[in-house]
Amino acid sequence: MPRVSSAAPSAPKIAVLDWGWAESLLAIDVAPQAVAEAPLYGDRVVVPALPKGTIDLGLRSWPNMELLRSLQPDLILSQANYGVSEARLQDIAPTMALPLYTAEQQPLRRSHEALIAIGQRIAHSAAAEAFLDRSYTRLDAIKTEMRTYDGRPLLIIKFTDDRVIDIYGAGSLFDDVLATISITNAWNEPTNNWGFATAGLDAIARHPEARLLIIEPGPPDAFLKSALWRSLPAVQRGDVASIAPTWVFGAFPSAMRFADVLRKALGFA
Repeated sequence: MPRVSSAAPSAPKIAVLDWGWAESLLAIDVAPQAVAEAPLYGDRVVVPALPKGTIDLGLRSWPNMELLRSLQPDLILSQANYGVSEARLQDIAPTMALPLYTAEQQPLRRSHEALIAIGQRIAHSAAAEAFLDRSYTRLDAIKTEMRTYDGRPLLIIKFTDDRVIDIYGAGSLFDDVLATISITNAWNEPTNNWGFATAGLDAIARHPEARLLIIEPGPPDAFLKSALWRSLPAVQRGDVASIAPTWVFGAFPSAMRFADVLRKALGFA
């Protein structure tokens, strides 16, 4: 009798409008067909890297809808309540609009739940569960290592210009990671649904006990020599560290990148 050949099912064509879900797909070894603002992804998210040839869909908040339709994706992934509505995307292809940054301020939990949901939807449940298992094991190891940390709270900041900063607190992915590895976040003031507050440098001065953690790129060198910067208690103590660009609105892979770059910044390389 002739042999019956069985071809493996082709990988689903997935268009992604949110970088958190793009990095989540890559974490379970699924390459997206197209990603919004794909060229900028490499600068902001950094890793896991998008494959060469990933199609750029335009803005995350308002992608090129004609291009999206022409690609005929099997699935669209978007962030709930951000950008194009789920109803409009459903007219093009089946859509998963998943919550990530919400008023509940639990992005790490939402990232976990979304990864499981995505894995189930595209028949990659085992890969999603394996990634999460590895991640929690790694976080536990970092938490154990951090027992020798000096206990100083951290103030996590990103410069928007040389006088205005975003400070990451409750509701941010970074705050969830700090809680997981038992490090105190110095910022206990209000934040928005994205987990940050925008303030001037006086906000740093209100937390003189904190160690500063700057998400690169930092302020201009000329500003670092200014009297204003040098007057800050953390600067006077030499309690300032920088971390490589890490996506502040990411999902679980960004949480893991933050944990690792934080560990190195605090001298646990």
